[in-house]
Amino acid sequence: MRKGHYLYVGGTDIFNRFNQPAQHLPLHWAKHIERLDLIGYKTFYDGPPAPRLRRLHKGISNVLTDHRRVIITQEGPIRRIAARRLRLPGLIDPLIQDIWICAIIRKHLAPYYDIGIVHDPESALIARWLKRSRRVGLLAYHDIDYYPYVRSRWQKTIAWREHMVVRDSDAVISVSRPLVKLRKEQGAKQVLYLPNGVDFERFNQANLRRETARIRPPTLLYSGTLDLRWGVDLPLRAMPALLRQVPEARLLIAGTGPAEGELKVLSQSLGLGEAVSFLGMVPYGDLPKVMADADVGLATSREDIFRHYASPLKIIEYMAAGLPVICSGGGEAELMIDESGGGINIEFFEESFIRATQALLTRPAELAARRQAAIAYASSRSWERLGDQLANFLHQQAGRAVRLD
Repeated sequence: MRKGHYLYVGGTDIFNRFNQPAQHLPLHWAKHIERLDLIGYKTFYDGPPAPRLRRLHKGISNVLTDHRRVIITQEGPIRRIAARRLRLPGLIDPLIQDIWICAIIRKHLAPYYDIGIVHDPESALIARWLKRSRRVGLLAYHDIDYYPYVRSRWQKTIAWREHMVVRDSDAVISVSRPLVKLRKEQGAKQVLYLPNGVDFERFNQANLRRETARIRPPTLLYSGTLDLRWGVDLPLRAMPALLRQVPEARLLIAGTGPAEGELKVLSQSLGLGEAVSFLGMVPYGDLPKVMADADVGLATSREDIFRHYASPLKIIEYMAAGLPVICSGGGEAELMIDESGGGINIEFFEESFIRATQALLTRPAELAARRQAAIAYASSRSWERLGDQLANFLHQQAGRAVRLD
């Protein structure tokens, strides 16, 4: 265990209802260090659905309360610090939100951190303050997405912030190989390729359940946000032809999102009936149960700049659950399928999807071989192993920095 005080600024992803790397990686890093401060940002209003004025009133109350007492809890070596974001209009938000956050948390921070990690360019100005005020010995940026595309509404501002935090950091930790290349081109000093991981023991329970389950129809599963960019419409459009070849096949769709209504209308218009089930939002802890009831995982995204740089969590979770993956969209996802052998890359066409699906659902030997390849690959990417890699890299970089000084 390394002595000293360490910092991870996880921002809004700490409290995101969807599974995020910031909810896992710092906890496994903490096993290697003496003390860790973990900082998360709560949204202005985080209560149940309510009228606009009610949300505004409660949000203001939250901010006033939390401004007086930033919420701090201690769990073993981890001190959690929760700060409340403001509700700011338009472009003002990405320009100054982290100035507000910094103002309310700085008195709660340690005078000095041996290593600090900042996640997401939403905390770029905090990263710059930590570095320039010498509050951190080594500053690293945890780089999980290409954010100018994620927040395309403020693309230029987010790109500027992202570039700034990359250049300010002593090291960058990127989840995909395309991101590694991009950050080196942007002037990153040191870059570690550290892919997204999986709670392997939790998700592998799905495979164990499947082996003892009763006989069921061949089943495809999509799990994630229902957004047309993620190509959930492709398996729906391909289902009529697939059902002519595999009449008992079915498709499960777990998740919610902006395209949910459109996808349900598409399913109805194609007359898919009970062959397709929309499961709604499935809690993270229940995903292995759903995956145990499937044979193949779907990640059929459209090809775009976001998918090129992304390292989809769903792919490694499917694999840990023993689900070979049908994948499209290129980028890191394509590399994962190719090097693992745990799935099939396709072009974003119905014919390609049908061929790949039929090959897996009608050839038990191929399905079993790709299932075992997927499980083996996922086991090498558990959060525990990635935490070990992160700790080794950061402490090597910290030692190097001391020698250079």
